[in-house]
Amino acid sequence: MLAYLCCVLIFLTVHLSTIQCELTPNDVKTVLQQCQKNLNTSHELDKNDKLLLANWTAEFQMKQVNITSHYRLEMTRHREHNFKKVNLNTKWKECLRLHNKEIRNSKRSYFEREAECLKAANSADRDRTRAVKQVEKEIKKWRKSYKYLSNLCDVDNPSDKDTADRCLAEYVRRDNYDSTFERLILLKLDTMSDLLDQMNRCLNELEDCLRSSFSDNLQSIRAVMNILGQCYNRNREN
Repeated sequence: MLAYLCCVLIFLTVHLSTIQCELTPNDVKTVLQQCQKNLNTSHELDKNDKLLLANWTAEFQMKQVNITSHYRLEMTRHREHNFKKVNLNTKWKECLRLHNKEIRNSKRSYFEREAECLKAANSADRDRTRAVKQVEKEIKKWRKSYKYLSNLCDVDNPSDKDTADRCLAEYVRRDNYDSTFERLILLKLDTMSDLLDQMNRCLNELEDCLRSSFSDNLQSIRAVMNILGQCYNRNREN
């Protein structure tokens, strides 16, 4: 008797679950409308994000150039002020010639550090851009899968649109296509926001890096100037 009651209970549970999961015509309509809404949203996002990426990239590069140019011009100005050839001062010119290697090395050192700063900034930016592209690929894969299932249901039910729609809605509901796609859309929004934040961080870090490089270069210039001063004093005494 107990075994029989257990069997009845199991049957009723499975039966009621089946009834609960069965899609009504209104459910089918709601599911497919939501899917179409998600599809339209994803296409609109693709279009808008493409424009945003182009604008952000152009602005990022322009600001990079402005920051880099500022510190490079400052470095050049200091070098020209300190290492200029004084007219008719042969002793100073001779020292500049003798220590030309140290002068060139200080300049090369700055440009090497500048290149490292730019490389670090661009590398971090590319990492975030790749994350955006990866989400875009996942969204495109979802759209292709949805289109494949829609075509499959149409082929299986060529003359019955209602049954074809139910077929597609059941695929969507069973495999959680709608919720998965909505999560991808939210993830795309998050990655775009992260990318913009990363671009701003990269610019701030680039400026910090170049400022540090410029400061080190000033120290290098002062060290070379000390060498030149000692050379000039020796030449003047001879």
